[in-house]
Amino acid sequence: MDNTTYLAGCLSAALLVIGVLSWLLARYRRRNDERRVQAQELLQSLQRYSEWVCAQRLAAVFQGEGAEAAAALDRACTIRQACFSELSGDMAELLAVHNRLINFLGTQQALWLRDPEHWLESEHDKRFMALWRQHRSTLQALLDKLEKAASVRIRPATTPRRGQSTYA
Repeated sequence: MDNTTYLAGCLSAALLVIGVLSWLLARYRRRNDERRVQAQELLQSLQRYSEWVCAQRLAAVFQGEGAEAAAALDRACTIRQACFSELSGDMAELLAVHNRLINFLGTQQALWLRDPEHWLESEHDKRFMALWRQHRSTLQALLDKLEKAASVRIRPATTPRRGQSTYA
């Protein structure tokens, strides 16, 4: 084998290795980029849902779970299931808090309609705020794990004041 053929073979092998490595790196980066996009969409869905939860404190009458809140929570569950299986426990905890919140609000609404005086004595706001704090701590744990899982920086959530959004 002469030198030219040997060098051509080595060059071809080197180019093949570089091509495979380039393809692998591009694939890895594309997956990470897609995961970041999904994380941002999950974050937006959770934000819309959290804003609905916050708005329930100011609502005069509980109308049941709003269509937008249900859609946002459903979208968050769909994204979590498709892309972030490691968040399943935290999402289950958030759904459990959601169910307790819906049950509480429905019960309070029925009590308000049936016996307004007893409803006033039931410390509705105090009990709602306890559920809201559970929601916030569960959501924050989920967001912390999402940040680690997707390598996405998430702005810290703040406690909303009346009329203020859930996120600063």
